[in-house]
Amino acid sequence: MNKLLKTSQLEDTQLDGKIKETLNNTFPLPKRVANAQNEAFAKVRSMAANQKGNEAQHTLSLSTQEAAPKKNFQKIKTVLLRSLAGAGVAAAAFFCIYMTNATVCAQVPILKRIFDELGNSLNFAGDYTNLAEPVKNSGKELESITANGTTLTLSEVYCNESTLYLSLVLHSEEKIPDTYTNEYGKPVIELDASVDFDFDKEENIHWLNGGDSYLDGIMIDDNTFAGVIRFELGQYLTYTGMTGEKVPQNFRAKLSIEKIFGTKLEDTRPEMPAELRQNYEAAMEENGLGLSEEDYEQFTAEQKDIEHQLFNDMWNAYYELYPDRQTYPNKYDNWILQGPWNFAFEVARNDRDIIHMDINDVNENGLGILSVTKTPVEISLEMEQNLDYFTVILDANGTLMDGNATGNHNTASISGYDTSKIDVYICDYIEYMDELKGYWWSDDYEEKAQEKTFKQLLDERCVYHREITFDE
Repeated sequence: MNKLLKTSQLEDTQLDGKIKETLNNTFPLPKRVANAQNEAFAKVRSMAANQKGNEAQHTLSLSTQEAAPKKNFQKIKTVLLRSLAGAGVAAAAFFCIYMTNATVCAQVPILKRIFDELGNSLNFAGDYTNLAEPVKNSGKELESITANGTTLTLSEVYCNESTLYLSLVLHSEEKIPDTYTNEYGKPVIELDASVDFDFDKEENIHWLNGGDSYLDGIMIDDNTFAGVIRFELGQYLTYTGMTGEKVPQNFRAKLSIEKIFGTKLEDTRPEMPAELRQNYEAAMEENGLGLSEEDYEQFTAEQKDIEHQLFNDMWNAYYELYPDRQTYPNKYDNWILQGPWNFAFEVARNDRDIIHMDINDVNENGLGILSVTKTPVEISLEMEQNLDYFTVILDANGTLMDGNATGNHNTASISGYDTSKIDVYICDYIEYMDELKGYWWSDDYEEKAQEKTFKQLLDERCVYHREITFDE
């Protein structure tokens, strides 16, 4: 059994070879990442001040501790690659047209069929050729808006009963700043937005109530990015109290994007002031506490509480000096393209090749599946939500499917998987993360699978299992 990695989704793209070559290299840990790592561990220690007896490990060295935003560290752990898609590589892959926008009186490069070119490299890969339609507003195609020197163009839309996909092009008069890229070579660019659909009573719901903040795409040249954003309508219906209802066949949507941003490669974060470091060290000395990691390991629980408080005091004083560091995004950690870009467009639901099944199988512990929807690009499960458990989806070959979870919906890309049948498992969250998951990802899995496959392990350890067969 060959374990399927997400990098297989990059097959058949012109960036494939270059990305794989880069991914196979060994990357030194950048100074900024190392600094952020130090602070992240330090923040774990700081938060432990409110938890009596917490034994969280931490590093006491202040020489390299730099401030990092609360959200960034988790992202920084996985984004160590530079942007791969230069103008010479990516521009050749697209048919570019130029369109004069009467409102902004400027020529901006537009990629006419983004889904055609990016479809196989998207996180939810697939053939969107006959699925996506040009974005229209009052019968007109390709809506462009320019704000503060940045033009955003909506290109195509694909919507089914569970998900809305929208392709767009971002073009900046100035070079788009260098930004971290993820493990697949894609720039990590996010949006802050709200959305409003005309089929409900809600107005201006934040995009994160159903959408992914990340733009899934590539750089075309130094000034241009093309990508796709994704919104889970099923999750949105649950959020708005419309569980069980269907998305209308035709509706209008308003998308208001306030800002687009990424993580800076250049470190512009203010250092911990020497006075605050010295105050911390002096207070430690007054309490008879050493500053090394070895000293900390010997502290009693009471001494650790004292150190936690002193450390908290130092960082609270730091954030009083630099309050912006408490927000995300912020000018120190992020580059920001400021909007707003306010779009209104029409959406037609495309039911082609959609399979929806009402399962309504919930056990005595409240765990189970309410429904499943299979589209040409993904499988979405509507489930009873319980944060103490983790949902696992295996394809017909017993291969672990890559996906994500938002609220009571679990979604997996079908690209590269045999989805004629799936097995859905619900496992204890801690047990899965600490014990079960590692079995699949172990280097010697192929050997171990001769005695026991991952599926057999889940059969033994899960708290819920359901096999679902799709009649196609």
